[in-house]
Amino acid sequence: MYSSNTDADRGAFVWMVKNAVVPRPIAWVSTVDGAGVRNLAPFSYFAPLTMDPPTVVFSISDTPKDTLTNISAHGEFAITIALSGQEELVAHTASTVDSSVDEATQVGLSWAPGVRIAVPHPAGAGPSLECTLVKIEEFRGSHLVFGEVVGVAVDDRLLRADGRLDQDVYRPVGRMGGATFTRVDNWVRVPIPAPEEFLAGDQHSDLGR
Repeated sequence: MYSSNTDADRGAFVWMVKNAVVPRPIAWVSTVDGAGVRNLAPFSYFAPLTMDPPTVVFSISDTPKDTLTNISAHGEFAITIALSGQEELVAHTASTVDSSVDEATQVGLSWAPGVRIAVPHPAGAGPSLECTLVKIEEFRGSHLVFGEVVGVAVDDRLLRADGRLDQDVYRPVGRMGGATFTRVDNWVRVPIPAPEEFLAGDQHSDLGR
């Protein structure tokens, strides 16, 4: 049993919670500073919040981050989903380097221009959610950044003929515990039953066993 009754327990307790809630999607956040220097950093405390208007949130720890400074100053950012095979790039762009360093260029990624915002996003990755800042809230030692998604840039290779993401091609990366990642390379389709099917569900009595 992990608890947080003492300071000595606290680290193990926090890591247990963090490593239990997995896999977590990764927000590869790109921003630009006042001098035009591009910044790229990954955040795995990230989630969609509302469907329409589409709103997302990610959490930045209380240590100084170029991402927070740039978003506060310019009010725009892009969230790009990393793909299978890009795990090392995600890890390397998490390195704490000087604000003058363009992390994406440093690891060999190229940039694609934004469509609805002035901020670019890394090319050759997954969908990029182009966001305008809704608000930043200080919360329990972190900053919560809320953004409205005003555009989505997606490479045609990830799309079906009808314009939707092709789940047979799209392979996003998730964060597990510590330095471990996971790849979405299999899934199951489970349709939601109609109410009458659900209520008659004795044919599914073995669910959850």
